[in-house]
Amino acid sequence: MNQKKERKLQDSDNPQSVVSIASRTKVDISKNPTLWEKLENNDKIDYDPINKTFAYKPTYQIRSKEDLLSLLIQKKNEGGMDYKDLKDSYSKLSSAVEELASEGQILVVRNKDGNPRVLFHNDAQYNTTIDPDFKKMWSEIHIPDETDLPKALENAGLKTMEVFEKKITSDTKPKRSKTRNKRIKITNTHLSHIDLSKDYVPNNKK
Repeated sequence: MNQKKERKLQDSDNPQSVVSIASRTKVDISKNPTLWEKLENNDKIDYDPINKTFAYKPTYQIRSKEDLLSLLIQKKNEGGMDYKDLKDSYSKLSSAVEELASEGQILVVRNKDGNPRVLFHNDAQYNTTIDPDFKKMWSEIHIPDETDLPKALENAGLKTMEVFEKKITSDTKPKRSKTRNKRIKITNTHLSHIDLSKDYVPNNKK
């Protein structure tokens, strides 16, 4: 129940009142003290005790495509940002990405299904004009499927990178040193009447 309420808050970019939460989830949290306490103490939720509103606390504060662009500019020296790490920050992230990409503000690396994977700020100072013939040649290069890639590299006289891993068998157990009770040979004849296996207790008799 707590996770369900968190997801509902995540879908909204604005703080939600008790009435708003009830209308969306059909649950009146004001009548459920246990749930109220869990939401109030949730690290991913901001609770406003004055207005009695709850708001999802995202990893990054993004409320518009401008905020997204500013974040990518701020993180440009760290490389691209994973789209999945930004999904919980803005409910309209997908449309903001497409708008910025169409405007040439950002570069998007996509998965095979076309969904965004990694986002980069498109710094215009590094953009250069590319000869159309080169672009045509580049686009005509056939890239083999992952399953066919090793064979294609072999046919081209290239080798795939091989990674050698040391095999560790799961049934191999570390050897434990066995503690054995060894018999002590007494060489000093004047100690032969003393049992060394027992703690020494002094004789206090006078």
